[in-house]
Amino acid sequence: MSTEALFAERPPSWIELESVKRMAVASQMTSLSGDALRRNYPDLIVKLSPKRDGMKLKDILAIANGTARRADKPE
Repeated sequence: MSTEALFAERPPSWIELESVKRMAVASQMTSLSGDALRRNYPDLIVKLSPKRDGMKLKDILAIANGTARRADKPE
């Protein structure tokens, strides 16, 4: 079942919001590439293993909604 279909009828519960999704899911939900997510939101990335990253669903939804804060860019 897709994430869109799962949350079409009801909002996600708090435990679902805290769940960690793969970067492929985060990329699909935000329409941003994994590299763009890592570059713009490095503080929201969760290391699943040395080679795999993920993000919490609540952070993915905040990015998609436009309410997530980007990392400060060094000048």
